[in-house]
Amino acid sequence: MPTPLRFFNDTLLVRQARPTDAAAVARVYVDSWRDTYRGLIPQGYLDGMSYVRHEHSWRQTFAAGGWGFVAELDRQVVGFASGGRCRSRGRWAGELFVLYVQTPWHGRGIGRALFDATHYELARRGYAGMLVWVLANNPARGFYEHLGGEPAGDNVCELGGARLREVAYGWAD
Repeated sequence: MPTPLRFFNDTLLVRQARPTDAAAVARVYVDSWRDTYRGLIPQGYLDGMSYVRHEHSWRQTFAAGGWGFVAELDRQVVGFASGGRCRSRGRWAGELFVLYVQTPWHGRGIGRALFDATHYELARRGYAGMLVWVLANNPARGFYEHLGGEPAGDNVCELGGARLREVAYGWAD
């Protein structure tokens, strides 16, 4: 395993996720969805999200070779990102599947550190370029725009019985 990336004054650690991180990743994932998507996704869907179910899913993903990065601040996991081969064909071979930082830790560079680690890992694995899909009405879209993402498409998905518009951003390597 490569040496963990260290940022700032060594209180923030970005490292590869392990199966033993599954509970912490599930907590970040579920809490972030509930905070970020309140009012954007039907509340019943958000209320039905389960820490236990997501922990099981992430543990299986990591054990099966899926990868991601956790961000630890003072030894507490506060963020998570994951990527892999792009699910759609096009000019981007890699995709950022998820990137979440718990709300109290926004604005501290943690999302950027996770973004950079994932983008680097995709390139290291031979996936040229990176794509991410974001709900069109997600206020976090500005994060990807600030990082120079080019508009790369739009889509409609169904989640919790609602039809939601997504937009994609892409980065060439």
